[in-house]
Formats: sequence, C-alpha cells, structure tokens
Amino acid sequence: MQTLRAGGIGLVLAALVSATAAGQRNVQPADPGAPTVGAWRGTIRAGADAPTPLVLSIIKRGDSYAGAINIGGANEIPLRRVTVDANRLAVESGVESKIGTLALTADLLLDGNKMSGTGTMSVGPLPVAVTIELQRQPRADVLQPTVEQRAAYFVGRWTFEYLGGEFAPLSPGSRTGTATFTGNGTDAVTAEIAGTADGKPYREQWSMTFDPATQMLAVVERRSGGPEVLSVGNWQTPLAIRFTAAPVRDQGRRYQLRRLLRVLSDSSFNVVEEFSIDGGPYRRLGQATFEKVR
Repeated sequence: MQTLRAGGIGLVLAALVSATAAGQRNVQPADPGAPTVGAWRGTIRAGADAPTPLVLSIIKRGDSYAGAINIGGANEIPLRRVTVDANRLAVESGVESKIGTLALTADLLLDGNKMSGTGTMSVGPLPVAVTIELQRQPRADVLQPTVEQRAAYFVGRWTFEYLGGEFAPLSPGSRTGTATFTGNGTDAVTAEIAGTADGKPYREQWSMTFDPATQMLAVVERRSGGPEVLSVGNWQTPLAIRFTAAPVRDQGRRYQLRRLLRVLSDSSFNVVEEFSIDGGPYRRLGQATFEKVR
C-alpha cells in the first residue's frame, strides 16, 4: 500500500452503520395498510464496489414510522427519520464517531415485495452515491466472522509483496519488504514499513485508529519525501475493509484511490488498489499480499 498527496481531509465512505437490536425485535409483519412496514433484506452498493448486505427494518407507531438499518451484520443504530408517502420511503440515519459524522440518506420506491432506490453516504461533508436493492423475506442467520474486528488484528510483523505498475503520484511500482505493527492503546496501532521498490529503499509510517462503535478504521500514512494522507476504512463486514482516500492533485489532474483489504485469516490479508483520474472509471493499480511471521 502507498500514500497519496492529500487534497483535503474530507473523505467519502462506501458504508454506514446498522440497526439496533431493539429495532430488529420490534419489527412488525407486513401490514396491507402500511406496506413499507417489515424487515427488508438486500444489498447496498457504492459505484462499482461489490454489494454489501443490508437489512432495513420499518415499524409503525400510531401515525408515525420508525426503524433501523444494519449493514454487514455489524453494530446497530436506529433511523432518525422515516417518511412514507404512498409507495415511497425516505430514510435518514447518522451517528457520531471518532472520525466524524457518518450518515446515510436514501429514497426508495416500493414495488410489491421489493424496494429499490438511491441515496448518499458520507463522513463529514462529502457524499458518495449508493444504490439499494431490497426484498421482504424471512431473516437468514447472520454469518459469524472468523476474525474479530479490532486494531490488534494487525499487531505483529508481516512480510509483504506488492505487484503493480509505477504510476506517479500514486505508486512507486512493485515492492517487497516487512511491516511491523505495534499496539499503541486499545484501539490504536502504529506501523513501520520498510522494503525496496525498483531496487531502492522504500519506507512508510502508518498510524491507525479503530472505532469499535462504528467499526471504522482511520489510517494516516506518511511516506519518505511525501505528504501525510488520511483514509477511512469500513470494517463492518468482518472479512473485508473498504478504504476511501483523500483525492490527490498533481499537475492539474485529480487522482482518486480506493482499496479493498480482504482479511483471509489471523495471519494473512491482501489488498487490491484501484484508481480514477478526473472522475473517470476506476482501473487496477496493484495488489499486495501480507503474511504474518510473528
């Protein structure tokens, strides 16, 4: 993985937190007079990212509606606004975290036992567009994670190999080396990364902070001779972390990087990186494999 030239600290997320357990327990069955009431299950997707499981629970209390949302079977929060107008449903959810306000708004259209629509997710002021596809169906068992989401997962010494093109300002190309992660508190980790890129010494420093309440991972990266960059990762799905980084501006062009970190086991993970130029389609930048040695 590599640093970028930060275009600012505002970061757009590809995920949000989920519904309260109480909201799940109080969900009512479908009501012909209130067709949006019930438990809706499906997916949420940001751009070309892989879809993430989503559960939307809607209840009716008197003349008003309430509910909750759950993404990836992670932590749960209630909806703070639910508006129903005939076959249209508008929802809003938000929660404060160590890395800013995480928010989701969506407008959905009901069609029988299906609902779909669009919305936005954000951390701070910058949004990312999402699409939502839902269906009313019996609740399936939630898959149990094989790796617990916590900053201490990374603590230890890892070897890595990155295969990818040399693409300034995003990447110096293929490289190998070691990454040593050290616990710096319950939810904080620092890392020293050293290796070679094209036969030349290569170094990075990372500071990572995990917020258990929202299961978001904030990473500050510093590369020798380069600026700091902040990225935010959504770790609500136990076996994957999706990162969005601040944009990079270089020679009048805007570069945007995104990463998918796949947690393979207690001692192995890999990272796939893609990039976009001036808002264009994303292209593959490179892929890294990390193996823990102690």
